[in-house]
Amino acid sequence: MEDVSSSRGSIAAVGHSRGEVSPPTEVEELSPPKESKPAPVTPPKESKVEGVSPPKEGQVFALVIGINDYLSNNYATLLGAVNDARAFKKYLLDPREKRGLGVPASNVLVLEDRQATRAGILAAFQSHFMDNPKIPDDGNATMILFYAGHGTRILAPENKIAPDGRVEAIAPVDERTKDAAGNEVHAIPDYVLGWLLSRLAKKKGPNITVIFDACHSGGLGRDVGRARAGGSPSPSVPLELDSHLWKDETGAAQTAPSFRMWSQSAPSHVLLAACGQEETAREIRYIDDNSVHGRFTESLITWLRRVSLENTTYQELLNRFPAWSGQTPHCGGERRDRLVFDGNFPQTGSRAIPLIPHTSPTNDILQSFRVDMGSVDGVVPDTEFTVYGPDNNELCTLVAHSVETGKTILVPPGKQPVVMKDGQSVTIPPQSRAEVSDWKNDAMILHVYTPDDFPHTTDLFPKHDITVQPKGRKYVQASSVADADIIIRKVDDDIVIRRLTSTILECHPETRFPLKDNAAHLPLVADGIAHFNYFLERHHGSAPLKDFSLEMHRLVGDYPGRRPDLKASPRGDGNLVVDNEVNIPSRAGAKYGFTIRNTSEMDLFPYFFFFDPEEYTISLWYKPESYKVAPLTKKTEDADGTVTVGMGSERAFEFMLPPDQPHSSGFLKLFVATQHLDISWIKQNVSPFDPNFQGTPRIQAGQEPLVAIPEWDALTVVLTMTKQ
Repeated sequence: MEDVSSSRGSIAAVGHSRGEVSPPTEVEELSPPKESKPAPVTPPKESKVEGVSPPKEGQVFALVIGINDYLSNNYATLLGAVNDARAFKKYLLDPREKRGLGVPASNVLVLEDRQATRAGILAAFQSHFMDNPKIPDDGNATMILFYAGHGTRILAPENKIAPDGRVEAIAPVDERTKDAAGNEVHAIPDYVLGWLLSRLAKKKGPNITVIFDACHSGGLGRDVGRARAGGSPSPSVPLELDSHLWKDETGAAQTAPSFRMWSQSAPSHVLLAACGQEETAREIRYIDDNSVHGRFTESLITWLRRVSLENTTYQELLNRFPAWSGQTPHCGGERRDRLVFDGNFPQTGSRAIPLIPHTSPTNDILQSFRVDMGSVDGVVPDTEFTVYGPDNNELCTLVAHSVETGKTILVPPGKQPVVMKDGQSVTIPPQSRAEVSDWKNDAMILHVYTPDDFPHTTDLFPKHDITVQPKGRKYVQASSVADADIIIRKVDDDIVIRRLTSTILECHPETRFPLKDNAAHLPLVADGIAHFNYFLERHHGSAPLKDFSLEMHRLVGDYPGRRPDLKASPRGDGNLVVDNEVNIPSRAGAKYGFTIRNTSEMDLFPYFFFFDPEEYTISLWYKPESYKVAPLTKKTEDADGTVTVGMGSERAFEFMLPPDQPHSSGFLKLFVATQHLDISWIKQNVSPFDPNFQGTPRIQAGQEPLVAIPEWDALTVVLTMTKQ
């Protein structure tokens, strides 16, 4: 099934607004409280990982914006935004020996205060990024958009999906003033920024990092520091103001997918934001040099200089930040699990999980570690993990001792007091990672049968012992068809896979792909199929969470106000899902969205995937933006808890069949839990049939406190599309 819009296009989870509070008072105009800067540390010696390096000189381009002095009295004067812009520029220009990026000065454009008008920001984006001949159209350049200043929210009554009729925006220096022609100058809404970033990604490549030290909650606190948000919502932005961006040459609107900035799974960019929903981004006066900076930017630059960029993902970088009351940094975007500023790092590969030191409550094991994967991922007691150091060398083996839903405690084999290898104690340094080397889980293992005339059996099974799983593999050889989950055979130049079990059998009993003289790739194909099948069938045996559902809607209305068509379903509620099935015609231009509904008495964390049984790919369509705040709130007297995906000013979904295909099916899979789970690694963006497929994805470290075993559950909806 072709998914024209296979992911949401923005920077925050759907339905996540920033709250408004009272405008600042005279008392709140006092200077921010003083705070010490993070203590300097000796940077670690950078280790090299094969094929991974920091961005090369000349390949990084940045647009840096800092605004202190706004022209409108609606915005309080900031003290540290320009300082932040200058500090970030210095980090970019500093050579690698000084822990900077070593970017040529000509590649960095800075807009300060009155330079950062609405027209100036949009023109700089066009000239410095889109039309810059120095940025190749091959996707290899790193592009960074940095903004420090006020955030705001705009009234958007046409956007029926926005929970309070408002959407997020950044405030240019001349917002809420008149231009030379006497016209009102408006904020730059999230959907405009999202559209621009999507166009940039399409032309120059998706290696884009957006950094916002601003907030959209409004208000100013007295006790912590100055907040970077407007005190009241900005005026509504006329839809025609920026509509030229998404109209075609004839002036017709809605010919392209829609975009929203604050999306957890935006495909065009990674967002690093100073705070989450209902929070404020603060700037602080630091006692070391009496300077004022946004504490987010201060911590960001500090940790960018400290960490090994070759071994740190965006999410891992933010996990190192201190915990601040009322300000939780946010990382969004489909590519947030990539290495910082390195767009060429592959998303596929063995799942390498950071090890987090753990203290045994009984003190009987001196060395134990936590990894943030557990029973929901297929881990069982005695699952074996191979540990690799920062230099990518194998150190030792650890085994799963206690397994919970979202975490596992690893200990030395045989519960030895310390980790040993070849009779010697082993030191596991910081930034070490672990990979599953033997699942020890029968349910995880795919049983593969090959006929006697299959010419590549030895490539799949180097050892003809059907009782032993090859190390690290998720499949074993079946002795007969009756014992098999799939049959792999060769027809002409194609490999044909026949499914014998699982939900897929009813929709796609067979698929094929060309081998192209690459028999050594077959083990990875089998691993990818095993990964796909296991998580498609994954469910909780006791189904503890029953009161949640997934709805699919055909959408009506113009961007950015798309909403469910209530007439599209027989029940008149717009929900196309009937008995966990959806049947839709293949129709050009039809747009769809989803609602995740909670009618339970518990707040929930939802995770929404699409499983394509033709390509064996798994796409992540929604993941909560916060480790702490559950976006799917419990039912109240007034309404159910809901999260929407692909509606309003978010990117809608379009599904079309190829001309020669009469029908196709896919699977919508929804996981929910009472606590945050790091299961985004389930996604399999590259088909196992693709020669570039290297295994299941790598993930970031989840370091939120785990104080209870979360309950979880799942449901599956079969989506079938037919030719009209």
